[in-house]
Amino acid sequence: MLSPVMSVKDIELPGEALLRRFDRPGPRYTSYPTADRFVEAFDAAAFAARLASRGDQASPPPLSIYVHVPFCDKVCFYCACNKVVTRHHERAAEYLEALRIEADLVGGLLSGPRELEQLHFGGGTPTFLSNAELEQVMAMLTQRYPLAENAECSIEVDPRSTPPDKVRTLAQVGFNRMSMGVQDFDLEVQKAVNRLQSFEMTRETIEAARAAGFKSVNLDLIYGLPKQTRQGFARTLDRVLELSPERIALYHYAHLPERFKPQRRIVAAE
Repeated sequence: MLSPVMSVKDIELPGEALLRRFDRPGPRYTSYPTADRFVEAFDAAAFAARLASRGDQASPPPLSIYVHVPFCDKVCFYCACNKVVTRHHERAAEYLEALRIEADLVGGLLSGPRELEQLHFGGGTPTFLSNAELEQVMAMLTQRYPLAENAECSIEVDPRSTPPDKVRTLAQVGFNRMSMGVQDFDLEVQKAVNRLQSFEMTRETIEAARAAGFKSVNLDLIYGLPKQTRQGFARTLDRVLELSPERIALYHYAHLPERFKPQRRIVAAE
């Protein structure tokens, strides 16, 4: 017997005092290593030495690889990621060749076991790549860094560029976890941040992922976007719960237009 779908109304929400207490900026912990670890003292020589010394340990630490695919067809105004907005998909080929060279350079320095415990593709928009390019890059990486038997292979997808056949390709080349940006299902919010993505499109991508054998689906949400209201975001949460994702990542929008040019197109007063 199926359990009824939970609603936001079933969740005890925090009171005004608690909301005011924590309504302040704080670290987001969205990357590892964290930004403060990237210092001038850790130069190319230090990086090479760290790779070479890995095999000297009695139990070398597990190996994980992050692959950044910077390309996007359209810009989301809230985005603070490293990205290249372009309609020229042929640019990906040159990037993948540079990625192959980097994989070989790192492999030439790395000591110890090369079996991957975790592999993550982020962006940008990794599904900017064609099916053939996804097959190519995964073959290139796994030839150099074989996947462990129970490796976690995750990829960030944009439902707008991930039809069912691409979802099947992702599963066939080894991905078993998927993360997709939703941010908010409210149409006015989506217009304000230049990311139109319907509930139905998101649901179809999730259904395709489950049919293809993905073990986990994560949905990203952002609060603090223009045009958002508590009532509207509660409706978005209800829609998200309908989709029953294994994970939900909730982020606070950081408005830094002086650093991130696309954010200058957001009306802060909204």
